[in-house]
Amino acid sequence: MTIIGKSTRHTNTFMSFMDKIKWFGLRKLYWITRAALWTLYEKVIDRNLFITSHHQSLIKRPISRTLVHTYNGDEGQNVNFTQYFLGFGLIHYAITRNIKPTRILCVGSRRGFIPAILALSCKDNGKGHVDFVDAGYDEADPSKNWSGIGFWKKNNPANHFAKLNVTSYITTHVMTTKQFARMHPKRTYQYVYIDGDHSFEGVTLDYKLFWPKLKTGGFMVFHDIVAKGYLDKGLFGVWKLWRNLNSKHTIQFSFPKTSGLGIIQK
Repeated sequence: MTIIGKSTRHTNTFMSFMDKIKWFGLRKLYWITRAALWTLYEKVIDRNLFITSHHQSLIKRPISRTLVHTYNGDEGQNVNFTQYFLGFGLIHYAITRNIKPTRILCVGSRRGFIPAILALSCKDNGKGHVDFVDAGYDEADPSKNWSGIGFWKKNNPANHFAKLNVTSYITTHVMTTKQFARMHPKRTYQYVYIDGDHSFEGVTLDYKLFWPKLKTGGFMVFHDIVAKGYLDKGLFGVWKLWRNLNSKHTIQFSFPKTSGLGIIQK
């Protein structure tokens, strides 16, 4: 509200100044100058809000564009590449903005699309932290990588997330979920997103590891609940676990038809 108030006062001062210039008789020059200065003024104000505001990050087009391109939003997240629509990312953002979790767990991401959005949610809430776990597998591990590109072993995660100024809201753990759970046996969460090992055995392990760590009332979310067939020599199995877990307490988004999102509240 402080920024908006300052913006309004500056706008009134600017318009008053331009109205005074109009009386010198140079009307054509006045309108040309006014249009040019107003465009420049808007850019300055927009830039100021982009840097300092901690509210409504995802409605800002520059941030959405960065998330889609730099953090690799894809069709499986129902992303629109031309309009920078964030698809399932908006669902994660909306839930975490409402429940305001103090701790979020995110398992798996090719280049950080969903963990970046979850970190932005924490930033906009003014509280919370994301534990992002990814083993960093790539094509050298065809039965494990599930379209991973080894990004987190080849790049500095802190520098990568610094592009959105959310480094202090996220910690990247380049390891398996089993290793992570062993290192942090007492850590609990209000929101858990699972998008790592998509085999039935792998996703079942993640479920067993982290369901006990999910607090009552918290949410566990699975990506690719309708994906079937083979990928990188692995057989999809999230759909099978989801079928076993499905009950009247679950929410299912079965679009796009090749992926889907499933949500359970504990």
